[in-house]
Amino acid sequence: MHPYFLANFLMAGAFIITKTLPPVCDFLFDNCLLELRQWEIFTFLGCVIVFKNKRQPTVASYLTNFCMYAKMSNMVMFFQENPVYAVAYAIVWLVQELKSCDPRVYWLIEFYAVWSPPCADLAPVFARLSNDYGLDNLRFGKLDVTKYPKVAEKYGIDQSGWSRQLPTVALFKANKEVDRRPLVGAKKRVARFVFSYDNLVSAFGLAELYNDRLIWTILVCLGGPMSAQLEEELRRISAIDNASVAVHKYELLLKTILNQDLNAAKQQLQLFLNFLLDESVGLAVSRQVVADLVELLSSRIESSAQVGLETCQVMLACLQNRAISFEDQIVGVRQLLARGLEAQGRYLQAAEALAAIDMESVQKQFSRDEKARVLLKTVELYLREKDADKAEQALSRCQLAAKDPPHLQQYKVYYARVLDLKGKFYEAAMRYIELSLQAGETEHQMQHLEAATVCTVLCPASSQRSAMLARLYKDERSQRLAWRGLVEKLFRERLVRRDELLEFSASLQPHQRQASPNSDGLTTLEAAVAEHNLLAVSRLYNNISLAYLGQLLEVQPERAEQMAARMIAEQRLVGCIDQIRGFVQFEERHPMSLWDCRIRDLCEQVNSVCERVAGLHPDWYQAACQANV
Repeated sequence: MHPYFLANFLMAGAFIITKTLPPVCDFLFDNCLLELRQWEIFTFLGCVIVFKNKRQPTVASYLTNFCMYAKMSNMVMFFQENPVYAVAYAIVWLVQELKSCDPRVYWLIEFYAVWSPPCADLAPVFARLSNDYGLDNLRFGKLDVTKYPKVAEKYGIDQSGWSRQLPTVALFKANKEVDRRPLVGAKKRVARFVFSYDNLVSAFGLAELYNDRLIWTILVCLGGPMSAQLEEELRRISAIDNASVAVHKYELLLKTILNQDLNAAKQQLQLFLNFLLDESVGLAVSRQVVADLVELLSSRIESSAQVGLETCQVMLACLQNRAISFEDQIVGVRQLLARGLEAQGRYLQAAEALAAIDMESVQKQFSRDEKARVLLKTVELYLREKDADKAEQALSRCQLAAKDPPHLQQYKVYYARVLDLKGKFYEAAMRYIELSLQAGETEHQMQHLEAATVCTVLCPASSQRSAMLARLYKDERSQRLAWRGLVEKLFRERLVRRDELLEFSASLQPHQRQASPNSDGLTTLEAAVAEHNLLAVSRLYNNISLAYLGQLLEVQPERAEQMAARMIAEQRLVGCIDQIRGFVQFEERHPMSLWDCRIRDLCEQVNSVCERVAGLHPDWYQAACQANV
């Protein structure tokens, strides 16, 4: 409890304590029982408190008035018992009031006269100012100059019937005047001033003064019951009729809360949001304040991610009970939470935060662009976490939304990456090649072409893979690829040794190095190259022993037999296995077809040599061609 209220409560109950506490009452009074007249005073006090305090806006005002009337009653009862006790009580009361006077408290005083029309016009404006900007250390008061003419003379205020100084509003600090309106010149000429709400706020700097006093009030109370002080201030703000002023004060309170220690801020923020989301606070005000809180956290989430994450989690827990009314704000909080989690490298939790956003909500209508951005970001986060299944689910949700060119391009890239991650290397290679042919930066095109090359190498041996290799080999851009030599060997169906794959294998991603299904422990790359070598052997031999085939494939004869049997069953290899003799019989080719293939290969090699010569010596090559023509 604040020391001011504790002292007041002790003073308010002084007579009952001294009258009923045996050691004290025996010393001060004749008996320790309350008399009838004292019970009558207490009854009268209760009636006065009920009628006088029924319109008090805050708990603090209610308690202040209660203590004041109780102390007056104590004074009367002490006087009835013994006037000396009353004098002693009055002295203690005076000392207590003097100590409670804080020189840092500002007072804005209106000097008025009942008969003055301008003073009557100012009354509702001044009451509104008091309601909007009143604090324990920024107080408002009114003084009737007709009742206190000496005070008006002290401050040089003319109270005559033709006075232009009524009303006068003055700002005091530590019993000294700081500023006033209207101003009076050297020759007592009164400057014109219009007493409007905005003019008074601007003239006395009430907004800045309120901010400074509010922050000071909150910080002073950190040593006491912060929740009680915060709740009292929230009630004070909720009583303001002006929505813009109320929102401004809520924002100041929020900034003060967020500038504290994390643990204290979490507790106070939860109290703040629970009060704000109560039905008694207008929906327009609470929505605006929550939106401003999201914007405030957005600027801090990168610098202090942990504080932002804790705050977002508190906000989601509080907003969940009124999700329908605050759906826009919940979406903003989830996006902010995802940013903070992504900054910490917690991609799965960040993706789940975005995935929880209901894109088909009736309350909030998302544009196609907004849907595409959120869903594609969700896919990206799942891909960073290497979760192909959830990435594919999120990708299917944004298929209809990603129709605009930038989103469509990103959708295609993520789709290729999902296929790659799921081990569907042929489909991924097709997507990557399509992306490499689309307009864009050359660097991105080459990245997609290189990804297509890697996926093609990892494809199981088949006619489709051969067609893809031919497409890559004949692409002029493939000359700049690091794995051009490997692609050429695979395209020409030459044998590839394991030691030639070491550098290529080191460049693969973790999911591309995993064991291939139905390969008895071989990695995807080893299985793909072994199947390729088996097809290359079928081009060189009509038949071969399993032992020699195992040597060429660099595997055990049993594994070579299993591989050949599987490829024959899947119709990727034409032939049969003689298990008794331990031989593999391949399909015999017609000599003319073999001759045609060799001529075609020779022509392609000659054409490749000509292209290289033309690239290195274009002038000589053009002159030689013209001479031969």
